Amino acid sequence: MDKQMAEAMARAAGTSISKLGLRFDRVVLRLLRSLTQHCDRVAPDGARVLVTISAPIRLPATTADHLKQRIEALVLEGPPPLERVTEAHGNTVGLRLVRAAPGSQPRLLGLVHNPEKDPRLLLELAERYAESALGPPASLKSG
Repeated sequence: MDKQMAEAMARAAGTSISKLGLRFDRVVLRLLRSLTQHCDRVAPDGARVLVTISAPIRLPATTADHLKQRIEALVLEGPPPLERVTEAHGNTVGLRLVRAAPGSQPRLLGLVHNPEKDPRLLLELAERYAESALGPPASLKSG
């Protein structure tokens, strides 16, 4: 997820990207770009992969390879919705496969965040943001 999309998601949730603990450094952007390209190849039409990763990412290439395998496994498990929260090389990772409009892009919404943030809350916000971007606006208040 690029910074502009993250800001829109945070605004819709009544907060800011800094309060959500989101990160956008060079390592983050490179990792998310790699995962986006992978999801564009493996995620089926009508599905979207949501990913949260706790920062700092100390082994970005190894973490990317690990996440690509996890994403493929999630896609192969069956139709959405599916969710996993796991560890990857010292980072907490949340993965969620959700329905999306056929042909909708991007097929990956990725959030890299400070370690104290709850990945499930961020997955929920990302899913609601994705749904609102595809259809009638929904309330994104995080409560």
